[in-house]
Amino acid sequence: HKSQIKETIEKTESIKSKISEHKEKLTHWWEEIKPQIVTFYGNNNLWSFRDNTMKQLKEILLPLGLLDEFKIAGIFANWWEDLKYDFKTIVSAGWSKSLIDDEMIKQKFFSSEIGEIDELESKIAEIESELNEILEEVEDWDEEEEGNKTAGKLKAYLEKNLKELGVMSYELAVEGSIKEIEKLKDLITRIDNKDKELKKVRKELTNKEKELEKKISNKRETLTEQETKELLLEKFFNLIDEQLNKYLNAEKKEVIKIFENLWDKYKVSLNELKQLRDEEIKKLDEFLEKLGYLSYE
Repeated sequence: HKSQIKETIEKTESIKSKISEHKEKLTHWWEEIKPQIVTFYGNNNLWSFRDNTMKQLKEILLPLGLLDEFKIAGIFANWWEDLKYDFKTIVSAGWSKSLIDDEMIKQKFFSSEIGEIDELESKIAEIESELNEILEEVEDWDEEEEGNKTAGKLKAYLEKNLKELGVMSYELAVEGSIKEIEKLKDLITRIDNKDKELKKVRKELTNKEKELEKKISNKRETLTEQETKELLLEKFFNLIDEQLNKYLNAEKKEVIKIFENLWDKYKVSLNELKQLRDEEIKKLDEFLEKLGYLSYE
């Protein structure tokens, strides 16, 4: 099936191997140029560094035979455009904390807190789903008039219905009203309990996020020069890696497109085409025979 082409190509060993080759070469290039970046501060050779490292990237990736010179230059140019301000800052002011954003600090030092927040977000999604299922039990709800269903709206609506039954006690109620009252009370209780649970977990999430913001702020203040340097070097490599991935994915999409076009062109087999041709010739012969242009006698 055409839908399987993408998955098949992505799992092909030659494709995976070619991507791995590029990744290995990029890592090798990075290890070669990283010591030069480390010594940026106080040096005034930024533009020669740019020219030399772009040349090195071409020399290391071109022999792999996938990306041409212009595409490799594009990878480097995009990377340089993203980082030239950072590089200029390091040259003039050293490894400044101002170049590090909160997300970098969070990912580097607070993975356990990120995990806790992810768990709370998943729990909230689960509770919201459970609450929506309960809200769906209220069928006589006019969205055009009342708007979207919410726990607060539905609780008020159900309590109003309960009051309108006009039953003050079970002794004065008929059996049908008692059952309806029990049903409404149960529904109101379940909505209320689930809504309270949701608010509780949302509050936990808000507190956890505020705690993390404070930890990130404190960590920024206490970052050492070595930690700052490591964070920035990771950032620099990740950005060139993302650019390479972008271009490799574009090449992979082209391969997939070629095979999908071939599928569209040749999905009907030769035998099927012959059969269709024979059927059309037969119809034509029958038509010509009826008109007297063709006779089998």
